[in-house]
Amino acid sequence: LGIDCPELNEGQPFAKEAKQYSLDKCLGKDVYFSFEPGGQKADHYGRLLAWVWVGEGTGYLNVNEALVSEGLAGVYMPGNKKLQNKDKLIALQTRARKRKLGKWKSFKDVNVFRTKNGKAFHKKDCKHLARSKYPQMITASVAADLGLHPCRTCLPDL
Repeated sequence: LGIDCPELNEGQPFAKEAKQYSLDKCLGKDVYFSFEPGGQKADHYGRLLAWVWVGEGTGYLNVNEALVSEGLAGVYMPGNKKLQNKDKLIALQTRARKRKLGKWKSFKDVNVFRTKNGKAFHKKDCKHLARSKYPQMITASVAADLGLHPCRTCLPDL
C-alpha cells in the first residue's frame, strides 16, 4: 500500500534487493497488517493492499515506509487515494533520492511531463499524453517530490 516495489518477474532493477530487505525484516517475526480506513483491501490482481508492520526494538516498523526510505520502492498512489501518511512517504522518498540510495543511486534528473489532474509523469512522446491539451513540463525529481509516479508505459524503470 502506498508503494511501488520493483517487479521480480519483470527483472526490474532493485527487485532482488527489495525482496531480500523484506525477508530480512519480516522472516521469523510476527507480522501485522493494517489497512487504510475506507480503502480497498486488494488490488485488481488480488494483491493485498496493506501496511506491513513488524516489531523492532520497543516499537513497530512500517515496512512499506522502510522500503521507500532505503530507495527500494517508490511512492505510489493511483487514482484518488489519499493515504494518511502520504507526506511522510514523499519525504522519505525525497531523502532517499538526495542520499542516492537504492534505485536513486544512478538517478539522472530529466524533464518529464504531467497532466493537470494526473498522478503519473511521462516522457514527451508518451501515448498517455496524446489527449492532454496542456501537459506541464517539470523535472522528474520535482514530479517525485509531488508524489507523482513514473508512467508504467514510458518510464517503467525510473
